[in-house]
Amino acid sequence: MSKRLVGVGVAFSVSLLAAVSCGGSDSGSTVDGTGGKGNGGTGGNGGSINLDGSAANGGSGGTIDPDAACAVEKDEATLTPVNMLVMFDRSGSMNQSGKWTAASGALVAFFKDPGTAGLRVALRFFPHDQPASGCTNQQCSVSACAQPLVPIGALTADPAPTDAQEQKLVSAVQNQSPGNGGGTPMYAALGGAESWATSYAQAHPAEKVVVVLVTDGAPNGCDENINHIASLASDALASDEVYTYAVGLEGSNESDMDAIAQAGGTTKGFFIGNGNAQADLLAALKAIQGSQVSCEFVLPKSSQSGTPIDPAKVNVNFTSGGTSETFSQVGSAAECGAAGGWYYDSATNPTKITLCPSTCTTVQSDKNAKIEILLGCATQITPPT
Repeated sequence: MSKRLVGVGVAFSVSLLAAVSCGGSDSGSTVDGTGGKGNGGTGGNGGSINLDGSAANGGSGGTIDPDAACAVEKDEATLTPVNMLVMFDRSGSMNQSGKWTAASGALVAFFKDPGTAGLRVALRFFPHDQPASGCTNQQCSVSACAQPLVPIGALTADPAPTDAQEQKLVSAVQNQSPGNGGGTPMYAALGGAESWATSYAQAHPAEKVVVVLVTDGAPNGCDENINHIASLASDALASDEVYTYAVGLEGSNESDMDAIAQAGGTTKGFFIGNGNAQADLLAALKAIQGSQVSCEFVLPKSSQSGTPIDPAKVNVNFTSGGTSETFSQVGSAAECGAAGGWYYDSATNPTKITLCPSTCTTVQSDKNAKIEILLGCATQITPPT
């Protein structure tokens, strides 16, 4: 069976096949991601794949064909659950130039988008005394800022009220308005967000946790040193692999957003001008979702029949427009290179499969892409260079 998954505005299908033996097709292929930043993995020039993963009949690699793999079981591949805490600025300056209307509209549209199905979202405003007092530029309570107004919960493809989490998030946004002044207690706000995120990550080590900071101002109140603020993000990344995104609306300092994003492992901040702020913020939120959701999969511990999974007999197939290829495994993220492929999170105790950046881009850019994770065939490996 398969499940429709949505990344950055595109959908692709993922399925998991358990096999007792593996054959090969007669040809390989090269797939270029239209509009992407690079190529996906490269298939072979013909030939078949032996059970030990080597090329046969003079070929130099190819596609492991699931239809010829004597598949005995099928199950859904499981995306690594992604938990997103949105820390959203409601300082008085958000009243200016229609920023609150645009930004809150983008949040509501994001929560209502069927493409967010499966994403787990929590929401907190700052400065704000709800649900815990002290998340202000006067009290600067990190522990208060660590209490979400809307606790974490999964969005579904259903509209509210069937989607209870969507209804909670949308109601929370629609019941808010910018405060009268209040400054921009960014240190306390981000500190609270990272505190919540690291605690959640420690309690749910198999899941991903990200923080999204949305603000229209420079730090005002509490610790205003941007290096100290950015260090909150770098500490969370180093301790618990929490990635932090920084989204700056008109009035924020672009270099501050970049500093937080770089420290949080997301390279560069998003900066939203006044041109079409609602559409641009919505696009930024969906891009953040896609960068975290679309390219990482949980490796099952056993098949449905209870047979333990052999990490040396796992392959990742990509199908597009009737043409398939098997992405090769590389040793780690550092070995991805331009050809791409996939890698495990751990060489000794793997729990996740992650597509390399160029391969991920290829998959995300193809609305008809299908990823199949085959179990039971010797892994096709990219030789070290």
